[in-house]
Amino acid sequence: MDDDLTPPSTLTTDAASAHGAAPAHGAGHSRHLRPAGPGRRRLGLAAGAVVVTAGIVAAAATGASSGTAVDPSGETMPTAVAAGWTRAFSEDFAEPNATGGFEQPYADRFSVYHGFADTAGTGRYSASALTAHDGVLDMRMRTTAGGTPLAGGIVPLVDGKWGGQTAGRYSIRMRSDEVDGYGVAVLLWSDRNVWADGEVDFPEGALGAPAWLNVHCLAAPAEKCVHLETAASLKDWHTYTIDWTPQRMTFSIDGHEIASTDKDIPVEPMHFVVQAGSLGGVPPKESDGSLLIDWITVDVPKG
Repeated sequence: MDDDLTPPSTLTTDAASAHGAAPAHGAGHSRHLRPAGPGRRRLGLAAGAVVVTAGIVAAAATGASSGTAVDPSGETMPTAVAAGWTRAFSEDFAEPNATGGFEQPYADRFSVYHGFADTAGTGRYSASALTAHDGVLDMRMRTTAGGTPLAGGIVPLVDGKWGGQTAGRYSIRMRSDEVDGYGVAVLLWSDRNVWADGEVDFPEGALGAPAWLNVHCLAAPAEKCVHLETAASLKDWHTYTIDWTPQRMTFSIDGHEIASTDKDIPVEPMHFVVQAGSLGGVPPKESDGSLLIDWITVDVPKG
């Protein structure tokens, strides 16, 4: 099935926009620099706008072997909702499907990226990269027999509909293998595909490497007003949460706040996206591994 993929050079910006992706993704223009190597911690913060809490995230909840078949990460998807919020979406991927066959059984819960270039422009999004099994969504990154690096992308359908919010609480529990040449971005992205509406990436990074937080500046979206390497590794199980209100955005790992900001907060509707694909350049053909997602929840403000 993978061998039928057309090389990504033939893809168009229109194809990307039709699937809810940014035009820059379809055109193959990377907007995300490769993170610094392990052990390097970088901040790029607007003065007085950001609060960073250091030293609170350890390599906790590690290892893919903990838990059960329907709770592989060792932490069950929470059902309790914080005061002032209501649950609008939840998925723990308990329904398995055939290899590469995620799209059909989960069509009422996710919009799936398919048929256009990934952010780096060297890979191609394909539903064949996605499989639900053993209580996880498996985004398997590898190169097809035809030489095309595969990428995977999903957008939760909140309340069963495509489209975002102007405030929300988004949590995802995930880990990845170390897969040379591939990365992941979990992000909030503009419903209008307008970059200046905002972009919030958390977590983001090379698969198996440190997790980064990046908040792009509204006035100059190519710049990052928050740029933070966290103490968490993408190779371990962690829960990442974005709390977005009109007044402040707060970012947590495993329930511990790591940063917050009251600047560059989007005001236009944004939807939650998980996308994994090639980084800058062409991944080694022998690279093969997975991004695993145990569960996703989306809460919205009451009223």
